[in-house]
Amino acid sequence: MAVYSRIAEEIAAGRKTALATVIESLDSPDLVGGKLIISEGETLYNSFEENRYDKIEAAALEQFDKGQSAAVDLHLKQDKYCRLFVHIYNPSPRLIILGGGHVGQALCKMASLLDFEIVIIDDRPSFANKTVHPEADHIICEPFEKGLDLTEPSPSDYIVIVTRGHRHDRLCLEKALSRQFAYLGMIGSKKRVKTQLKELAEAGYSIEQLESIYSPIGLPIGAVTETEIALSILAEVTRVRRSENRGEEVQEKVMRELLALENHGAPAVLATIIEARGSTPRKKGSQMIIYPDGQLIGTIGGGCAEADVRREAMLCLDRGKSELIRLDLDADAAAEQGMACGGKMEIFLELLPVQ
Repeated sequence: MAVYSRIAEEIAAGRKTALATVIESLDSPDLVGGKLIISEGETLYNSFEENRYDKIEAAALEQFDKGQSAAVDLHLKQDKYCRLFVHIYNPSPRLIILGGGHVGQALCKMASLLDFEIVIIDDRPSFANKTVHPEADHIICEPFEKGLDLTEPSPSDYIVIVTRGHRHDRLCLEKALSRQFAYLGMIGSKKRVKTQLKELAEAGYSIEQLESIYSPIGLPIGAVTETEIALSILAEVTRVRRSENRGEEVQEKVMRELLALENHGAPAVLATIIEARGSTPRKKGSQMIIYPDGQLIGTIGGGCAEADVRREAMLCLDRGKSELIRLDLDADAAAEQGMACGGKMEIFLELLPVQ
């Protein structure tokens, strides 16, 4: 089974997907590395013997419903114990920019550095093209209402309204409020925004709907230029994105490398953070690939922790065995390495390619 190819297919289709892997079992070491793939609450792949380890599947499905990557301790039949890590893969979020003018251009350029899939919508051909927005993944030259229908916003999407006028803003707000979203923000002066919200309230929109709108948009940093305004908007979007505790989204570079490894079968080790306590730089779900020559793809935080993981990965390659390791990077050790953080991490080192 090409595990990561199947996961990539599900993510590309915009579906939240989970990979459940047994990372530890002292009683049954043969279970370590066993996997399930779950997408939209349905098990797509199960490497365990049918009906023998149904508790593993039930626990994975339960964690999938919670929507958070986490380790789960399980007691199996005959008092057997195992530890399962359920890794939730959320599709990379979309930033839907309504308005391709100067602020929209600055937003597109800056957001390209933040792992967003960027969608530009504008009804003017002169502003809805690749020359103006080379960083955009998708450009829709249609009336704003139709453009939003074509994108079909979802709960993982971030919608930013930066159109050229009051009439367009109102149409975009009404259309967006009929959809689900992670963030909805609209540019405008306090007076203009107050008028818009009053009109929407009179039109029957609920208090909850109106309070979900971030407007005036952006963090208050005293922004003046288009670039500064874009910076303030993306700072607010990032704050919302991270405060939602969504965990790590798909690390595109790591996923591409995993797909390549499935194709050519070269040996390597996949390091996945299972637990992270304290002020560790990366959290659970972060991944890094280590090749026999020491090359690293991705990151679990850098510094001496990464060096320790690389060393342990080389030992795994020599032994031909996956294993769970624990790192304790206290504040003094971190300071000696020039790092500002410390903490404890559990990391699963898995031999690749997956058998």
